[in-house]
Amino acid sequence: MPYLWLKSFHLVFLVSWMAGLFYLVRLFVYHAEAAGDAEPRRGILRGQYTVMETRLYRLITTPAMVLTWATGLSMVALQPAYLEQGWLRAKLALVVLLTVYHLACARVIRGLAEDRDTRTGEWFRVMNEGPTLVLVLACLLVVFKEAIAFSTVGWAAAVTVALVWLGYKGYAVARRRAP
Repeated sequence: MPYLWLKSFHLVFLVSWMAGLFYLVRLFVYHAEAAGDAEPRRGILRGQYTVMETRLYRLITTPAMVLTWATGLSMVALQPAYLEQGWLRAKLALVVLLTVYHLACARVIRGLAEDRDTRTGEWFRVMNEGPTLVLVLACLLVVFKEAIAFSTVGWAAAVTVALVWLGYKGYAVARRRAP
């Protein structure tokens, strides 16, 4: 029974972490695009986005990440045999990758706050799709476990990237046409 409690809260914390990352990078998009505005609008928006990004990162996204890790590692402690299975090792690699992404977001927050980060809103839109790919792959690994071949996971990754790219390009065209 403790394993199921941990699993339930692990999913809740994971959803919170992912939502935080998605929204955080969306704020980066708006922050970067505000750089093109004239003063005083630019300064007002820059200050507001910095506060929003910092609070989201420190008060929601980082605690959710820590709790996701804590509950996940606790589940592994209760079921150590899972570590011998390839699906869990692959999932852990994806979670490490997502954690690196999370930590990189802190650098972006500082760069935008100090007006040093000159990347465009479009660049951040593409950056925002990284966690989507990680989420799809991790879900496939957890649901199918050893019943799915890693080549199938690779194909799923390729299809996900293609669909995200097509959606991104379609959205970019629609944005350019909009008044």
